[in-house]
Amino acid sequence: MLFTVGRLAYKNYQLNLQEAKLGSDIASLENEIQDLKNKIVYYQSDEYKDLMLRARLNLKKEGEEVVVITPAPEAEIVAEEVELPKNNPQRWLWYFFGRI
Repeated sequence: MLFTVGRLAYKNYQLNLQEAKLGSDIASLENEIQDLKNKIVYYQSDEYKDLMLRARLNLKKEGEEVVVITPAPEAEIVAEEVELPKNNPQRWLWYFFGRI
């Protein structure tokens, strides 16, 4: 009889753990459903449509003026032409110390 009571208590404990886990899963899924509903409402809003029209199709609202800013041309960097040493010891000195 003591063994049966112990087994039933353990089974009851396992079922309570499973119930708590399923409860937290349900709460998580309900939050995810609410987030998805909020996204649907946002994606159907005029604000989102205006944003996408501006970003993807480069459109503007009536009365707005568009300003295009182009980057300034960069000055060309002129590198010095340096003649490298020709024999092997001079190359090593060049490698370690730069100009000889």
